[in-house]
Amino acid sequence: MMTAVLVLLCVAVGVLELYAGRQSKYQAEVFVSRVRDLHDLVLRQHNRLESTGRELNEELAEVKQRLLPDLGFRVSQHGGRIDEMSSLLHRAEEYIRAQAIRLHELEKQRDVLAELRGRLSDMEAAQTPVPVPAIAGGEARMEAALTRIADLETDRGKVLELHRDLSSALEEIEEVVADLLGYASGELDHAITATLHDGTEPLTTVGGSLMSADPALREVLSDVYERCVEGSGLHVRFRDVEDDVTRYYLTGRMLEELGGGYTSLLLSLTLDAGLSATRHGAGGDAGSVKALLRALHESAGAVARIGPLVVCRTADALVCGVLTLAQSVEFERRRLHADPAAAAATLRELPVSQFWDLTAWAARPAAG
Repeated sequence: MMTAVLVLLCVAVGVLELYAGRQSKYQAEVFVSRVRDLHDLVLRQHNRLESTGRELNEELAEVKQRLLPDLGFRVSQHGGRIDEMSSLLHRAEEYIRAQAIRLHELEKQRDVLAELRGRLSDMEAAQTPVPVPAIAGGEARMEAALTRIADLETDRGKVLELHRDLSSALEEIEEVVADLLGYASGELDHAITATLHDGTEPLTTVGGSLMSADPALREVLSDVYERCVEGSGLHVRFRDVEDDVTRYYLTGRMLEELGGGYTSLLLSLTLDAGLSATRHGAGGDAGSVKALLRALHESAGAVARIGPLVVCRTADALVCGVLTLAQSVEFERRRLHADPAAAAATLRELPVSQFWDLTAWAARPAAG
């Protein structure tokens, strides 16, 4: 009996070991399958990462080859322009401070001249006939009285002439003061608008000048010049007359925008292409530009500049050029706007794409 029990126990233990072995084998197979699945998943992820890495390396190489050199060139180019604009801004601030001081002095002078003109008017209104003393038969007294009357008439004529001169000077000063007040108020209005609206575009100011060696044509040239300025989409903020040169400060268009427009216009002009006279076109009203060119051609010597456009008339030629920002600064620094011969020589040194000789064009009839 005891032996049978032992045999049964041995059989049970054997069955249990067999079952346990089968279970361990099944679990091992499941584990190996899971490990293989994970290995395949890791391999696929590795392949994807490797492919993405290659794409990123190719894009990075393309950026290094194509974009970075261009960005470096643009940064260096704009860096120079920023330095030039900083210098111009510093000069503009100094000029505005100087003009503010001058404006204050001119206002004082205007008050003094207004008071003086009032006094002269009072003197002229209060002038009474000179009483002639009774003549008791003496020619000497009559001669003295007549001489005194003649002297008073002469003095009155001098006073009237002085009054006219002072009135004319006062009107000129009032015009300058009005221009300065308009310029200052425009700057303040733009500053206030800029503080209220973040998207306000910056106020653009470009220089201009007109020099004429022929006094008889200065007024006519000034009128034609200012019509051309208006046709170019600009307006005069301030003008300053220095002998035979009038300096202009113009606003409304960027220097680069004007340069491209004037270049296209001059190319069309020299190639006899049709010109569209649009008031606010690329370079301006073609008719007003042509009128300015022909008016300058009739002058004995003149230099006109509107932003980047410079037109020079010498004794034997009419030439023009479109300057870059750096060339414009150099043109002003050398004061070429007052010397037609030097200005023409400088324009002839420009590259072909910036220089035009319009002598033959200007010599043709106006309809051509």
